[in-house]
Amino acid sequence: AVPACEHVLVWDTRKGEKVLILKGLKQEVSYLCPSPDGLHLAVGYEDGSIRIFSLLSGEATVTFNGHKAAVTALRYDHLGGRLVSGSKDTDVIVWDVINESGLYRLKGHKDAVTQVLFLKEKNLLVTSGKDTLVKWWDLDTQHCFKTLVGHRTEVWGMALISEEKRLITGSADSELRVWDITYIQEVKDPDEPESKKNKGSSPAAEENTEEDETLELDESPEERLVKCSKAGSIMREGRDRVVSLATDRTGKVLACHGTDAVLEVFSVLSEEEIQKKLEKKMKKAKKKNKQNLEEEPERSVELSLQEEIQRVTNIRASSKIKSFDLILSPKGELKIVLLLQNNTIETYNLNLSAQVPQAVRASRITMGGHRSDVRTLAFSSDNIAILSAAAESVKIWNRSTLQCIRTMDCEYALCSLFVPGDRQVIVGTKTGKLQLYELASGSLTETLDAHDGAVWSIALSPDQRGFVTGGADKCVKFWEFELVKDESSVQKRLSVKHVRVLQLDEDVLCVRYSPNQKLLAVSLLDCTVKIFYIDTLKFFLSLYGHKLPVLCMDISYDGALIATGSADRNVKIWGLDFGDCHRSLFAHDD
Repeated sequence: AVPACEHVLVWDTRKGEKVLILKGLKQEVSYLCPSPDGLHLAVGYEDGSIRIFSLLSGEATVTFNGHKAAVTALRYDHLGGRLVSGSKDTDVIVWDVINESGLYRLKGHKDAVTQVLFLKEKNLLVTSGKDTLVKWWDLDTQHCFKTLVGHRTEVWGMALISEEKRLITGSADSELRVWDITYIQEVKDPDEPESKKNKGSSPAAEENTEEDETLELDESPEERLVKCSKAGSIMREGRDRVVSLATDRTGKVLACHGTDAVLEVFSVLSEEEIQKKLEKKMKKAKKKNKQNLEEEPERSVELSLQEEIQRVTNIRASSKIKSFDLILSPKGELKIVLLLQNNTIETYNLNLSAQVPQAVRASRITMGGHRSDVRTLAFSSDNIAILSAAAESVKIWNRSTLQCIRTMDCEYALCSLFVPGDRQVIVGTKTGKLQLYELASGSLTETLDAHDGAVWSIALSPDQRGFVTGGADKCVKFWEFELVKDESSVQKRLSVKHVRVLQLDEDVLCVRYSPNQKLLAVSLLDCTVKIFYIDTLKFFLSLYGHKLPVLCMDISYDGALIATGSADRNVKIWGLDFGDCHRSLFAHDD
């Protein structure tokens, strides 16, 4: 599911087709969160409203209004009965989805909330914000009982791992900070406070240390429910801020990215895997001791944080990443979907059990259309395919399904045609080249320097043996198709050869054949259309009357009329026997 302005589009990534559109009102979508059962999608908007859509019907079933500014974080609890939302207005609100009502508003952050997480076992909530704070809320009493003040910069992302015994936070530097969480039982041991007092040094000494994570400051009597201590940090390769940080639903895989095109993937070891590793380490240590013949008692063997949370690989996308999502399949294959800044969606598959895990791009959803103005269109001879070309690419479309079949890189295109047989296309460019493409392979087979200026127009001859081009170098050139030997293959390939040229006094903007192949109409920059005999290239008629140059024209099938469309917004119909104007129509406002 991907937001598109005020709507949310649901795509089938394999087929690259839209399955469903969840229609919004006027506000842009700012956040998405699917429900645990996968049947609903909570959508947060720029104005602070939240709507829950049924993915079966595509209808909005519930609307929550409680925030004054954009929704920046949404999360369901593991049963899907409650939804928590964080916003730019610094409030956190817990909603009852089943009852369709708000439960309570939690105030405490001093800047936009960046992430909200329900805890599965306890009735607790963790929130992080741009005010550098991570807050723990007791939902039974609806108040904040603990604030982590260990960050110097905004906390941009947060995730719970290892069965909620660890919290990972990402901020504006390249460290992911890892916190150990211990849940304190309500019944306290009598000697509990003593051990705590010995732990923290005096506040004054704390402030002078360079270490920027000091959590022992709030080891006060408020230390109830939860105890947090910094376990260390994992270094990211990115130097900039964390943009998003998340785990998959099982919590085995952690991934994060910054403002660049790289997604960093980490694997979180489970309790069993950690035990296995420890046993291996113990064996190694024992061996070493035997070799050294030392009888000293076993030093306790511990795993470093880097060994418990291992870097798997980096995935480099084709553009900057905006957000991502992960699914770990039971077989151990990780599916990753990335939304990029240039509006492309990419899916990658990653086999975690491989020796050297490599991400493979599985599919890509990108807008079918062009990234710049479309300058030329052409139909294939059977009218099934449409060619469109712009400054960066030539695209072939299926007319009935409106799907883009081929995309081929080109120079700045101005005119185009399908070669008879519809297996090749020719594109005329702004630099005066003709580019010949093979459709089956989608490859450029030949580039010819046709004109010294832009190739403004191209027209197929009615006998289909050749074509004519007109350019800004004041020439009309005649071309014929030919088959030439190709060095790389046995078959001959199609090429074109230049046969004749007609020199004129003005830039040529448009050329057209009459269907009986007797006349050639040429539109010039001096606002006239000149008609020539094709066999001798002798002048026949001049059509004079448009106030601005003629950009397009067509001759009727019996060769009796010609219609011309001009930059002066008029369409004129002329007789081709005497060149008189039969009708002038004010056709467009532009």
